[in-house]
Amino acid sequence: MSDIYFYKGQKNLLKDKEEKVAVEEIQKELLQVFDVQNLSFLFGAGCSSHVVEENEVGIPVMVPMAEEFYGKLEEVDKTYLTDTIKINIEDELYKYNLEKFLEVLFSYRYLMECRSDATELEKINSFIQKTKKFIFKKCECVHEDVIKIYEQFYRKLVYRDKNLTKTNIFTTNYDLFNERALDQLGIIFSNGFSGVIERYFNPAVFHYAFAEQMDLSNNKWNVIDNFIYLYKLHGSISWFEDENSKHLFKIKELQAPTFTDKNVMIYSTPVKQNASFGSPYSDLFREFQKKLMLNNNILITVGYSFSDEHINNLIYQALTIPAFRLIVVGHVKAKNIEKLFELNDPRIWIIGETEDWSSGSLAKTPLHFFNRFVDEMLPSVDQENIEKSVQKVIETLLTKNEEVPSHDS
Repeated sequence: MSDIYFYKGQKNLLKDKEEKVAVEEIQKELLQVFDVQNLSFLFGAGCSSHVVEENEVGIPVMVPMAEEFYGKLEEVDKTYLTDTIKINIEDELYKYNLEKFLEVLFSYRYLMECRSDATELEKINSFIQKTKKFIFKKCECVHEDVIKIYEQFYRKLVYRDKNLTKTNIFTTNYDLFNERALDQLGIIFSNGFSGVIERYFNPAVFHYAFAEQMDLSNNKWNVIDNFIYLYKLHGSISWFEDENSKHLFKIKELQAPTFTDKNVMIYSTPVKQNASFGSPYSDLFREFQKKLMLNNNILITVGYSFSDEHINNLIYQALTIPAFRLIVVGHVKAKNIEKLFELNDPRIWIIGETEDWSSGSLAKTPLHFFNRFVDEMLPSVDQENIEKSVQKVIETLLTKNEEVPSHDS
């Protein structure tokens, strides 16, 4: 029997089933999910991590990233954190989560701004920049193996029925894997920025659609099939605050970002910070909330650990809507995912595979990791449509043959 599970509430639909059968069952269920009117994905850090022969070729998830950052700190830095900011980096809250650490730094900076403490403000700003630069450098990764996984995901996704609402991709990741994959596939997407030579944030574009003119005489338009809405909830390494801009929203997107500007827009839980961080994050979270509240809506989370309280609260609000469904692709024994499992709500699906750490490292890549989710769990919608079309033709031919009278009659 396989270690693959598919929980609806606390009922495992794949109990005592072989791996091949289990994967086929998951594909059938997800194929139906692809037909819902409103479909959204939430990508977490796990989607940009990819290990090949025990080497990380993507971006490390939060635990190894935090360990590496703290390991590079000098003693004077550790003393500053302990004595001044009162952060113990050995505390489990910060030891394995660099975003929680960054959140405290922002809160401390806000306190110093309120006190008008210029000396302390300079120190904390320097430390914040050091942390953001470390994250920035990690997120510059452009490894082709990871981009190809994203490309395969979008290839499968764009074959959804063109009459359905366009898919929303929400991500907490700062990297550019989504953008690079979409560009290489030639898929048009909206990320909340408008302009050509200079692109500035404009939340109104999330309500625009790309269309092609079908009939010049009747002014008939048709929304293009391959179109994606991309929302980066925690910011991006390509976003910078342009204080001298005359635009209403002063957030600028750069095509070739480098860490030279102190205003790179990377924030862990931005909506909890002071009002100066209101946009674009308040707009992005508002869009997230609006999409979740739509009728006949499904949210699929992949590589997301449910460690962001604000995102979680919006998801919990959506669960008050009877028609909303949440599909978690992840490890059912993970701390925050297990809490969802304990709710025993049949609208919450948890799909994945038992992780074997008996040898000190993963014995094999679990099914809920992004590469296997894309390769094996996501249905090939185009192939399914081809098979349906072939079956329909065969049935039509058989029907016609039955209607043709024989020469003996």
